[in-house]
Amino acid sequence: MDKVWEYRIEYKHSDSCESNYHYYNAIDASHALEYQEEMVSYKGWDITTLKIEKKCPYSDKWIDETSLAGISVQ
Repeated sequence: MDKVWEYRIEYKHSDSCESNYHYYNAIDASHALEYQEEMVSYKGWDITTLKIEKKCPYSDKWIDETSLAGISVQ
């Protein structure tokens, strides 16, 4: 069984100045991004994904995994 990690995805609505976060439990950054894309499609959101980070439970820090999810930084 694969380990599940906590991910946060920083995003920005097209009509907003500030960014927000969604949090997902996933086995890797690509799966977290898939969950985000499913929600975007289901809810009809117009957002831009800015960053994907994994929570390290040992250091209590967020590790940038944006490039591992296959998206480019805006």
